[in-house]
Amino acid sequence: MRRHRRATGLLSIAAAGLIFFAVGCGGDDDMEMEQINLVATDGGVSEIDTGRKGPSEGDMNVFDTPLVFADDRESAGRLIGTQTTISLDDQKEIVQGLFTIELEEGTIVVGGVSEYPRGNNALTEDQEFERAVIGGTGKYSDVMGTDTTVLNADGEYEHELRLEN
Repeated sequence: MRRHRRATGLLSIAAAGLIFFAVGCGGDDDMEMEQINLVATDGGVSEIDTGRKGPSEGDMNVFDTPLVFADDRESAGRLIGTQTTISLDDQKEIVQGLFTIELEEGTIVVGGVSEYPRGNNALTEDQEFERAVIGGTGKYSDVMGTDTTVLNADGEYEHELRLEN
């Protein structure tokens, strides 16, 4: 009898743990997904050549460009940030970017790597790069997600932000 009560007690604890775990994991259904499509239009880019003359590790691009919403081309805010060359070979240049997307309801900070064809100082046309959303302010203070960037044939950069909070 004592063994039966002990087994029943253990089963009750295990069942309660499973219910607690299932309820806790069910929180993903409550997460809200938001997609924002932006286009970086004409903006200023300053190239800073550090170290060896010409493309080399540590070179930096500093940029500040207006953003519009992709669907209606209405003003959305601006994109400011830096990209630093991390490594390069005969074919490509790997850059690490850190930039802030300033929107009316707050900011979204993005970081990650992408690559340029060596000496081009721009992404390869139509090649997508996904970077992490690493923080934000205002409406975006609790978001996480990704920013997928692509350079279009017209020279504009599209940013597809997929945000969860």
